[in-house]
Amino acid sequence: MANNIHLIFKTHLDVGFTDYASVVVDNYFKKYIPASLRVARQMRDSGRPERFIWTTGSWLIYEYLEQASPNERAAMEAAIELGEIAWHALPFTTHTELMDPELYRFGLSLSQSLDKRFGKKTVAAKLTDVPGHTRGIVPLLAEAGVTFLHIGVNPGSTVPKVPRLFRWKDESGAELVVMYESGYGSAFMIDGMEDSLAFGHTSDNHGPQSPEQVLDVYREKRAIFPGANVFASTLDQFAKKLEKIRNLLPVVEQEIGDTWIHGIGSDPIKVSRYRELLRLRMEWLQNKKATYSDQRFFNFNRRLLLVPEHTWGMDEKTYLGDHDNYDADKFKASRGQANFKKFESSWVEKRNYIQSAVNALEDSPLAQEARDRLEAIRPCMPVLEGWKKLSPEHYTLSTPKFEVGFNPSDGSILSLIDRSNKNQWSGEKHPLGVMNYQTFSANDYDRFFYQYIIPEMHTSSWAREDFTKPGLELGNPVSRSWDATAKECYTRQTDVSSEVLFSLTFENECVASYGAPNNVYLTYQFPVGKSSIYIDLQWFNKPACRMPEALWFAFIPYVPRAADWKIEKLGRTISPLAVVENGNRHLHAAGQFVEFNHENLKFKVTPLDSPLVAPGIPSMLDFNNNLPDLEKGLHFCLLNNLWGTNFPMWFEEDCRFRFAIDF
Repeated sequence: MANNIHLIFKTHLDVGFTDYASVVVDNYFKKYIPASLRVARQMRDSGRPERFIWTTGSWLIYEYLEQASPNERAAMEAAIELGEIAWHALPFTTHTELMDPELYRFGLSLSQSLDKRFGKKTVAAKLTDVPGHTRGIVPLLAEAGVTFLHIGVNPGSTVPKVPRLFRWKDESGAELVVMYESGYGSAFMIDGMEDSLAFGHTSDNHGPQSPEQVLDVYREKRAIFPGANVFASTLDQFAKKLEKIRNLLPVVEQEIGDTWIHGIGSDPIKVSRYRELLRLRMEWLQNKKATYSDQRFFNFNRRLLLVPEHTWGMDEKTYLGDHDNYDADKFKASRGQANFKKFESSWVEKRNYIQSAVNALEDSPLAQEARDRLEAIRPCMPVLEGWKKLSPEHYTLSTPKFEVGFNPSDGSILSLIDRSNKNQWSGEKHPLGVMNYQTFSANDYDRFFYQYIIPEMHTSSWAREDFTKPGLELGNPVSRSWDATAKECYTRQTDVSSEVLFSLTFENECVASYGAPNNVYLTYQFPVGKSSIYIDLQWFNKPACRMPEALWFAFIPYVPRAADWKIEKLGRTISPLAVVENGNRHLHAAGQFVEFNHENLKFKVTPLDSPLVAPGIPSMLDFNNNLPDLEKGLHFCLLNNLWGTNFPMWFEEDCRFRFAIDF
């Protein structure tokens, strides 16, 4: 039995969910943080041994100090000096696969800045709610001096099959100690240690406990650990105690992944613009056009950091609360209602982080460059002047690098031969550039619910609301997929490339009854002198659809050894075949690329706008531990609205998706 119980008081920050994000943040600054200082002071002055230390991510403390009045700042600084406010190494909980290494480092720099300011050394981090993360965080956390990470999983979600306490290690040898729990964090016994960890959590965005509630937490923990010394502590203090058993812990070297990652496909425009700014930002840093010493660039990063934060809008249960209006006609009629409009506006607020980041650059030359780059990636209806229309029997192309044949039915590449080595990359069962539209039924959600939600929560009303779509059966959606259909094909030759353009559409049923786009343009560009193909996929006139839908774009090349596929995340590559059980084996967010590399053959896909990739088959709402069949290629999810909770649940805008294939 542990003699010392490190008690961590905290709340879970959702930048949104319980209200508009701006209201939530204002509540922390105006109510919850001052309340935490007050409660800590009251406990200190009470004469009792119980103390109160409030732990948060670094972002809240950093941003509070930036906007506080002189008196507020002085009070916070005094509380920090007394050890009554503590931060951990991470800014907040993110969908980490959506980040690049430099933005992740920037997030870590906030705690490092606070450490330098207050003479501290933060060695512990906390992630809450999101069930899993990529192994790519390990070297970045280790680089920042973090030795301990606590992951508390949403109480309804399946927990990845890893030891409760382990060393997570990547191929470079970097490692950290990880503690995994179902729930945000409770009471954790560690065999052979005199020190254990317990949490006193309040509900999402509910601020600190009152003094009476603090004492209740102490009583609760003392009942769990009779006779132990229960005391307010920090994650850093506990992390130092773990060092004595580090070498005794089991080692995990596999990827875990994020079983919530499909949510980032709910707003493809936000994600596309965000990724464009990430690339531009790296260009600025590499070319020395920007430095963090420029406050405008620093503020740009502060705003951009909010995009991968794990909250994407308001809580559906509270702010929408509609279980009836799913089918196309009812949904269209209901969108003017106040609850629908308010719910939708919360997604707009979150997308506006992109513009807020650009605005933070103020009058610097970088601001106009950012605006120009974002303008350049907007969807634009092709102008067919100068293009030559082809008949189906002539859907072929010969370039100095490739012999290409196209499928007249769907516009995909049905034959691709590399002239340099005679390698055939594509064939009848191995097309490149296949687009399809998928819908899901209420039965699909029922299956997923019982596959993914832990048994103890099967009767929970909030879990069913968050993870399914109650009332969906009233809309009677079907579970099926529709292939895109080619209408026309055009070609043109320029000084720099050979190009082929397909006009595509979908069956009327999935356009009228669901949300398939009515007009799709698929352009292949074969640049002169390069062993590359550039693909530009645009859609227009997509109806909004509340029933569950997904759009996919697939590449299924011939490869001699499919096990050699690798996905880049946070600057490191992972194998889709090396993912722990109950991690995400079927969907990933690729950072820069997905690549096959074997001997002298390379097939590298760079998804500039759409990071979600399903290896093997386009799998959603089917949570299982089967390893993907990589012979069946890569399926990029361009859009889905499958999530409940707070993610965007319908989408109707024109979109553009760009891919580069390098051989």
